[in-house]
Amino acid sequence: MNLRNILTSAAFTVGLVLNAGVAVAHGKGMMTMPSNGQTVGIDTKVMHLMFTDPMQITIVKMKAPDGNTYQINGPAANKAVKTWEGSLPELAPGNYQIDWRGMSSDGHAMNGSFAFSVAN
Repeated sequence: MNLRNILTSAAFTVGLVLNAGVAVAHGKGMMTMPSNGQTVGIDTKVMHLMFTDPMQITIVKMKAPDGNTYQINGPAANKAVKTWEGSLPELAPGNYQIDWRGMSSDGHAMNGSFAFSVAN
C-alpha cells in the first residue's frame, strides 16, 4: 500500500468516525407514540414525536394502508419543541407508516420513521 492510499484511508476513517458521532448524539432519546410496531385502536386521534432536545419539525407524513399519504399537522414548523403532537385523520384498520423531517437545535437536518398498526 502506498502513502497516498494510506492517507486516503485514514482521512476516510476519520470522516466516518466524526459523522457516526454526530448521528449517535442526535439519535438518543427519541420516542414516538404510538411506538414503533404498536397496535392501537381506530379511536386514536393524535401522535407524538418526543425528543430529549428541542427539535424543529418541518414535515410529518403518514402513509395509510389504502396507499394514500396524509400530511400530519401539528405545531408550526418554525417552533422548536421537545414534544410534537400531530392530529391524525380518521384511522381504518391496517398498517401505517409515519415519516418525519426536522432540524435539531444545532442546525442539523434530521429525519426518521416508524410504523404502527390499527385494529378494531
